[in-house]
Amino acid sequence: MIQCQCKHLRCKEMFHSPDMKFDDPMHSGIFWCNQTTRGVGPDGGFVDGEECASTRGCFEE
Repeated sequence: MIQCQCKHLRCKEMFHSPDMKFDDPMHSGIFWCNQTTRGVGPDGGFVDGEECASTRGCFEE
């Protein structure tokens, strides 16, 4: 289940699909944090559509 994600969460589909859905079977599943530009956030935790939620210290709505 996808929650409200952090404003820094990015995935490549965001650049070519304005109606991108995380549950789309063609979704790559490749995410990165716009703050770190890596697959881990500023808190050292992994970045993805479910992990980047309000439970993280680095989360920004």
